[in-house]
Amino acid sequence: GLKVTFEGREGPVLGIVTKINRKSVIVLAEDGTKQYKVSPELLRPLRDVK
Repeated sequence: GLKVTFEGREGPVLGIVTKINRKSVIVLAEDGTKQYKVSPELLRPLRDVK
């Protein structure tokens, strides 16, 4: 359930980590419409803005 962000083809994507594999991470987009299989090096943790 870690919130992350990465640069997708259409710009930055916000999402939630659903599964961690050896070479990739499955990220569910925040709007719930898409799943992305992303290399862990591309992910950045999203810090809560207060």
